Amino acid sequence: MFETTLGEACHRVDYGFTASSTSEKVGPRFLRITDIEKSHVNWRAVPYCVATNREHEKYALADGDIVVARTGASTGRSQWIELAEPSVFASYLVRFRVRPEFNSRFVSYVLQTSDWLGFVDRQAHGKSAQPNMSAASMADFRFAHPSLPEQQAIAEVLGALDDKIAANTALAARAEELADLTYDSLARAWPRVPMSHVLEPVLGGTPARACAGYWDDGDQLWISARDITSAPSRVIVDTTEKITSVAVSETKARPLPVGSVILTARGTVGEVGRLARPASFNQSCYGFRPDALSPGLLYFSVLRATERAKAVAHGSVFDTITMATFDHLDLAWEPSRAADAESKIAPLLDAITAAVEENRTLAATRDALLPQLMSGKLRVRDAEAAASAVL
Repeated sequence: MFETTLGEACHRVDYGFTASSTSEKVGPRFLRITDIEKSHVNWRAVPYCVATNREHEKYALADGDIVVARTGASTGRSQWIELAEPSVFASYLVRFRVRPEFNSRFVSYVLQTSDWLGFVDRQAHGKSAQPNMSAASMADFRFAHPSLPEQQAIAEVLGALDDKIAANTALAARAEELADLTYDSLARAWPRVPMSHVLEPVLGGTPARACAGYWDDGDQLWISARDITSAPSRVIVDTTEKITSVAVSETKARPLPVGSVILTARGTVGEVGRLARPASFNQSCYGFRPDALSPGLLYFSVLRATERAKAVAHGSVFDTITMATFDHLDLAWEPSRAADAESKIAPLLDAITAAVEENRTLAATRDALLPQLMSGKLRVRDAEAAASAVL
């Protein structure tokens, strides 16, 4: 193993471009911190910006670049770049362009190790209330690395897992779009009825104080608003906290079944999650069971209703959806056509769930292999076998 710094491994280290983003196609894509907060870049969701030819050339991203967030809660978050179309990067990102003596994807995985995260934690805090790092301080990070062929082999193993995750994510996005269009084409002609005539919202609860210590090692999913707003998809397969069966019995938030829909009600209101596992939830959310409506119709009915809910939500400190909010909402409903509509929508939603479930397994495998490969404790051939088992 050899040792170097991030700066020594790169021939370019640059700050990004200051501009305003827009949804209009007025120039190159404009990659921001918020666009790298998941494990991949959804280029279709990245906005555009106006840039002169000179600005575009100066801040243009290339395949193999690594961008790192330099401020805010995401400080140190990195992303290896595979371009979909011409793009530039924003000023709160730092671009690292790796020398040919190093494999850029390997270096990007170095920036996911505990060594890097610990380095970021030490460097980014304490200077101000807002976490931040300069490009120079990032470049000082030291790491061990094997020969270039070994770097390439490690990057190929981990990259195969991430590439499959990206493919599944794209598949899920296409299935969601198709299901969305299918629902709209069917429900467009249905009569609209008050939401309260069909659905009964369930307000979340709070476990007994004595049970709070069991949250992290419980066996029941426990949902808060952040689990929905930060999830890589609208399918909820896991949460940041768990709750024991004892704690569940002490709260009004009984587990809702698979296919139920959870709606965020405070702060960032109107975000929707669909349960792939039974789950309880706290008072920042409302839940809807697939009783009067089948799971697919329930999901899209709540999704459409929340567009109106966002408009009428209000609060003295932050926006809030209350039970009274639902009195102002309606939905499309035609019982005689429900079964036929569900038969067209359900397979698409099942495909999304399957992709999300597989991504969870792939990500867990990647996260387990990464530190062992980087430390040299695991041989590449053994890692290839472990990766092949889930690919």
